[in-house]
Amino acid sequence: MRALTDIRFFGPDKEEEGNDGLEVVFEIESNPNSRELVTTTNNQQPLLPNLQHLHLDYLKSMSHVWKCNNWNKFLSLEKQSSFQNLSTIYILKCHRIKYLFSPLMVKLLYNIKTIDIWYCDGIEEVVSNRDDKDEETTTSITHTTTTFFPHLQSLEFGWLENLKLIGGGDDGVHDEFKSSQAGVLSWSLCQYSREICIRNCESLMEVFETQGMNNDNNGGGSSPDIDDGNGVIDTTELTIPRPDNINVPQLSNLKKLEIIFCNLLKHVFTFSSLESLTQLEELKIMECEAMKVIVKKENGEQKDVVVFPRVKCIELSDLPNLNGFFLGMNEFQWPLLEEVTLKECPQMMVFTSGRSTTPKLKYMHMRLGKHCLECGLNFHVATDFHETQLPSSESTSLGSTTFQPCSFHNLIELHLWDEDVKCIIPSNELLQLQKLERMRVFDCRYVEEVFEVEAMEGRNSSESQTVVQIPKLTQVELEYLSSLKYLWKSNHHERTPLLFPNLTTLSIHQCIKLEHVFTSSMVGSLQQLQHLHISRCENLKVIVKEEEEEELQECDGKVKEIEMLPCLKSLKLEKLKSLKGFCLGKDDISWPSLHTLEIMECPEITVFSKGDVATPALNTIDTSFGRCNITEEDINSFIKTKRHQGFSF
Repeated sequence: MRALTDIRFFGPDKEEEGNDGLEVVFEIESNPNSRELVTTTNNQQPLLPNLQHLHLDYLKSMSHVWKCNNWNKFLSLEKQSSFQNLSTIYILKCHRIKYLFSPLMVKLLYNIKTIDIWYCDGIEEVVSNRDDKDEETTTSITHTTTTFFPHLQSLEFGWLENLKLIGGGDDGVHDEFKSSQAGVLSWSLCQYSREICIRNCESLMEVFETQGMNNDNNGGGSSPDIDDGNGVIDTTELTIPRPDNINVPQLSNLKKLEIIFCNLLKHVFTFSSLESLTQLEELKIMECEAMKVIVKKENGEQKDVVVFPRVKCIELSDLPNLNGFFLGMNEFQWPLLEEVTLKECPQMMVFTSGRSTTPKLKYMHMRLGKHCLECGLNFHVATDFHETQLPSSESTSLGSTTFQPCSFHNLIELHLWDEDVKCIIPSNELLQLQKLERMRVFDCRYVEEVFEVEAMEGRNSSESQTVVQIPKLTQVELEYLSSLKYLWKSNHHERTPLLFPNLTTLSIHQCIKLEHVFTSSMVGSLQQLQHLHISRCENLKVIVKEEEEEELQECDGKVKEIEMLPCLKSLKLEKLKSLKGFCLGKDDISWPSLHTLEIMECPEITVFSKGDVATPALNTIDTSFGRCNITEEDINSFIKTKRHQGFSF
């Protein structure tokens, strides 16, 4: 058994399948009549020195992974090589376990690299001294130079609804963990990991425990908090001076931190711990309802300038009570920061109250999408300003905004997903889109129109209308918009001029209510369009719909040649079961640049256009029945011939 490298123990995965019976995995110097996987008594052989991976699933009766009557005695018997190669611990759905291991086991787990604990409802601490409190103190094994978890790479904790502490309190720090220089060494498992991911741990009040400030009730009491930056003290948590003997978390290994849905957390770091964050590169905090600041202000901050030398990415999302990253007046420097995401933080009026320097940061990602930074990361807004509130499906559009970083005028890329609005760009914001380059609208089930022009038409006479250009927009993607009816409503008589002089790519997918893409007057706005891809729009009948003037012209028998979409190079029509044709007017169409055409699963198509279609650069068509050469005929003739031959598109 000493040669074992992997232990994987699985209990029944359903409650009705009964009790697995295993209460302790490794029971050391205990009652031999207990049910355990490994037992040792007073022999001198190290326990499982080659074990590398421990995987425990669905052990409903397990209360301890390791259990020892006297850790001090065990460690004094020269068994430091026990479990010396254990590198991975994974625990899933073991609901009775209250903690993983004792602080006294630190010496045994020198090579631990990964600890993952998921869906263990009973766990309250990862490291706990609760079974060591009554042990006699063994001074002969005091080690003041112990290096804790030097190889620890990753901690992942998820859906641990009763987790209150990760590292354990000050009482759990035994003599061997005390430093003669510092008096008391702050000890927490999180201080040594390079990557930490914590999700859905709703009882957790601190990640990096500040022992001595909050060691009552295993961390269950109130902890000191911040003032709001305006001299107003939060009475629920008072800011107090930090005594010299208070432990400051040292986080010099931490590279990546992710915290999601931990609703009791009010802060992540204390100001005094920032100096140790020399390796931090990524920070993601999401869906933490009580979070007020990321860095908690302390009285008497000593350092005027705070430098995050390696931070590249920060994401703060769905934090309804967040006031700012830090509300003290210290200067923050971010020499490598390149990506910042701020979404759904309606109370956030400032990033840092003092100066914030970000030489590499060019953009900020917010609810509407990607914005350029005209005033830097440390934006300032008046107290009566607020972030855009995207309305419910009862409203018609996103509406205007006065929150500087989240306005349309500095929007570069628009990314909307699952928003309950009927219109994406309201008419009063059309003139603000001078910097917009890309749009992607995905799964917005109430959207009926992308660009609202009808309201603008109502305000202007046909003689005095303003030409609306969106000059930098090059790509538009519309996907899964189940209510979409129009890109924009075209009123042929009013002719509201909406121009896209540089739009090259338009992609439309799964918009089931869309019956046409353009009207004939709209295509004149798209002189640079090169790629048009449309798929899975089951009610789409034509790509370009005739307007009244063209219909009258058809009755008079007048035909003219037009360059409809003159730069079009690629046209892909896929799974459009109602499509009758591209355009059913009689005008002749010239497409000098078209070289790629796909018509796939469009069974109702009978003709491409009732007029002639000139495509001198097109040699083949990709169809449901293969690739076909059309050098000898035009598109209309090809479709008619293949249908006559019994082929279906």
